[in-house]
Amino acid sequence: MEKYVKNLSLKIDPELLKKFRYVARYDDRSMNWYMNKMICNCVAKFEAKHGKIKFDGEESAES
Repeated sequence: MEKYVKNLSLKIDPELLKKFRYVARYDDRSMNWYMNKMICNCVAKFEAKHGKIKFDGEESAES
């Protein structure tokens, strides 16, 4: 089964973006990898506190 990848547009202060790029490069990672890791950690923390997030159907999970 093919995995769908979604794009996300982000409005961010230019100075904060420069700092984020610096942090990602410091760890020898891309900003995309770093952002994905941060999102995964955020969801895992939320689920640890509130329980696993469940969707009724596939459409909800792809949105």
